[in-house]
Amino acid sequence: MTSIKTLVLEYMDREGAAHIRELHIEILRDKPGTPEHTIRARLSEAVSDGLLNRLGEGFYDIYAEDEDMTSVVSYPNRCTLWGDSRYRGNCDGRLFKNLVLRYHARKVADPMVGSGTTRDVVAGLNRYKRAGIEYWGGDLRDGFDLTQRELPGQFDFVWIHPPYWNIVRYSEESGDLSNIGDYEQFRGILMTCLKRCYDALEPGGRMAVLIGDVRRQGTYTAIIKDVLNFPHGEIRSVIIKVQHNCTSDRKQYPAPHVQEVADGCGSSTARALSFVPLRRFHDRTSSVRIGVAISCPQSPAHLHEAQTEGDANH
Repeated sequence: MTSIKTLVLEYMDREGAAHIRELHIEILRDKPGTPEHTIRARLSEAVSDGLLNRLGEGFYDIYAEDEDMTSVVSYPNRCTLWGDSRYRGNCDGRLFKNLVLRYHARKVADPMVGSGTTRDVVAGLNRYKRAGIEYWGGDLRDGFDLTQRELPGQFDFVWIHPPYWNIVRYSEESGDLSNIGDYEQFRGILMTCLKRCYDALEPGGRMAVLIGDVRRQGTYTAIIKDVLNFPHGEIRSVIIKVQHNCTSDRKQYPAPHVQEVADGCGSSTARALSFVPLRRFHDRTSSVRIGVAISCPQSPAHLHEAQTEGDANH
């Protein structure tokens, strides 16, 4: 038997924003006699779990921008509407969604789409918000090899979440960054991939890179250091991402050692945007991930807009 909470989430998935009264009427069709306070209780649970957002007097909408987002973000419970949580290395889509909305992106690309999180987020925004966002997503599994090919067009927002070197090996394909044994070779090919994303940006566009450092067999590989040295931008802002439910959370490292991987995100007002993590610390409940955003100067035509818009790190 389908629970009331599941019915509420399914309705929100189909219809987008709704008032409690609308939800109550809908639930009564399947669960006659359900009191309104029960609906409120289930909605409150969904909000606490991070599955829905509350807006105004009773409106709930997962596709709304989190206007209170600061330089620290935390998503303890994954939103199941986007992508596949069983896919190793996938990320929750709420940070991507908030950045797309904050920067009013209209042409979005993801050249390493993985399980489809970014694709599903954009599809939801177009369905429920009538956002009209153009989207292109490619992946090695679908025949697009970023190590060999340019992105097919120009975009105002490019999101890329590459493998953290070989911490998770996804395939035996030659174009798979996780299948590269030598780190220097990995670094060189990663820089090539980032440059191709950068070259696909329209003037004033933004690039977001979600990446991580690696500790394996006592050796710490600072991928962040190399991404920070990406020669086409400057550091603009930092977002700390608290990471939950990681496979490596089961591992314990003697203090003050840094743990195995890192994620990070950030933002910028200039042509290129890169999210670069610094380090991740272990505790008993979660991992803290630190991200740095970098950008490059805009053309004179876009300079005034950048100065008035301001940085995203607030």
